[in-house]
Amino acid sequence: MNQRLKGLSHEQATGIAKEVFAASDRFLGRTSNLVRILSAHSPYIARWFLGLVASVRQPGLGATTDARLRNLANIKTSMVNACEYCTAHTSIFGQGLGISEEELEVLGSDAYKTSPLLDERDKAVIAWAEAMTRNTAQRDKAVWEEMKRLFTDTEIVEISMACAMFNMINRLNDSFSTDLETVDYNKKQWNAVAGLSVDEIEDYARRFATSGPAQRRGTAG
Repeated sequence: MNQRLKGLSHEQATGIAKEVFAASDRFLGRTSNLVRILSAHSPYIARWFLGLVASVRQPGLGATTDARLRNLANIKTSMVNACEYCTAHTSIFGQGLGISEEELEVLGSDAYKTSPLLDERDKAVIAWAEAMTRNTAQRDKAVWEEMKRLFTDTEIVEISMACAMFNMINRLNDSFSTDLETVDYNKKQWNAVAGLSVDEIEDYARRFATSGPAQRRGTAG
């Protein structure tokens, strides 16, 4: 194990951390090692982090755009940053959304630009994620104009949020040397590609009003 910071197991989790784990298992299909680290050391932030990730990434929990497109952005972002942990996570989740092994392969290089496996919206999202991650999006007029041609402003915002969020997550996992879970464990993400409701995540957030003060007083972990 190379992980620099310890995380909590389900058995060790109490209070806020236990609440975060339950939400992660429901909204993301399982609890990642990054969520375990954050919950161990900053549970008050971990619950907001979990809500943001679920809302931006998952189908039915806040974002209104195609989850497949958002995850293409997540995969390409992780690949550009060479974050093995996040590339594994997002690729496995992508398979649950119907992204094929062949599509994942072309995503790893410039081959996506000419691949018949991807349509023009796919290619525009991947190029935009690459530009954002390399911090060239501000200057890349052609990539921006393609996004404006193919997507609504809402779609652009949500796809961009997905990319920006995974740039943050990539940096956290690389800096913490987060241990990658098994493939079988991460396939549990497939349990969270359908049947989720925005009402559920709003209920999760409403519970913060009572659990937050308790944690700040040091009576909840």
